This record gives sequence, C-alpha cells and structure tokens, in this order.
Amino acid sequence: MSEEPIQIDLETTGEPERQPAELPRFSIQITNRSDKPVWMVGVLPGSDGLRYPQYTVEIEGPSGPVEMRLPEGLDMVRGLQVEDFVRLEPGESFDPQAGERFIPVQPLAWFRPVEPGRYRLRLRFDATAQDPRQWMGDTPVRNRSQVETLIQQVPAVEVWSNALEIEWPGERQPVPSQDKNQDGPLSPITRFKAWL
Repeated sequence: MSEEPIQIDLETTGEPERQPAELPRFSIQITNRSDKPVWMVGVLPGSDGLRYPQYTVEIEGPSGPVEMRLPEGLDMVRGLQVEDFVRLEPGESFDPQAGERFIPVQPLAWFRPVEPGRYRLRLRFDATAQDPRQWMGDTPVRNRSQVETLIQQVPAVEVWSNALEIEWPGERQPVPSQDKNQDGPLSPITRFKAWL
C-alpha cells in the first residue's frame, strides 16, 4: 500500500488536569510527506460538509459517539479564491486553521465534554471530489480557470489524523470542611485541599 502524500497531526494544548479543569484547545499540522510540492486548501466556511476540501471530526466519548451542537449552519459559502491555496514543499507543514483566509474546525472549536471520562478525537480531510463545482462555493470566483488548475494539484485523498485521546476529569466539588474538635486540628493537606 502506497504512503499517503500528506500527514495530519492533531494535538491538544489544553490542560484538563488543572484546577479547575481547562477546556482543551486543538492544533492541527498538515505535512507534505511526498517528494514533490503539493497545493493545499485550509479550513473555509462550509468545510464541515458543504464544500471541498472537507474537514470533519469524529468524536467518541465515554458513552459512545458524541454529536456536536454547533451554531446555525451557513446557507451559502464564499467562493474559492487563488489566495486560499497554500503550496507545501516536501517536508513542509502548515496549520489549516491559521491565517486571515481560514477559520477553526468548528467541531473542535465548540468541543465541550459532557461527562467525565476518556474522549477520542480524529480529524478527517477529504479532497476526493472531482467536480470543481463542489469546491467553488456560492459567491463569484475570480480567476476561475486558475483556481480549477490549482484544485487539480491538491492531492485527491481522504486522510485521517492520529487518534487523540483526552481524559476529562469533570466538574469537581469542594471537600466539606472537617470539625477540628472531633479529630484534632486539621492537617495541612486537609486545610489546603480545596477540590476532590
């Protein structure tokens, strides 16, 4: 089986073990693993399913698949432009969420754990659509012929990221204070342990 021309790395920068738990934040790196330059498109409005390339997320929680409740979706998406393409040399990486042209992957940006336990997340990149109209969007596209040429240079692949696992501690409750007359003075551990 041939190696995919790109690799997707999904990481978290949050610290759920902190007190109180910090919501996870996510970073993405797409790396050109081939021996020649490739063109990529970052995350655009509608990339969650309305247009190509698609950036979608699979989330498994402690009780099974997690369905994200996102803000109301778009009725139309802006046209794809030459400026939306990023050239990657062999070994070069980029963050498809970074820059003025791109937006965060919505299921990651709005991810909120709903119960304590382990969560498993994977990001899917899909650029397999052959019809340029599935990429273009709804508003006018400048230099359409150039945009169509660049689309043909984006690797026509479906690639999954690594599986990222997060252990979410959940909401923590204060420890009830102890009556020092029952068992003597409180120990330093008891006095300063504010959370379970």
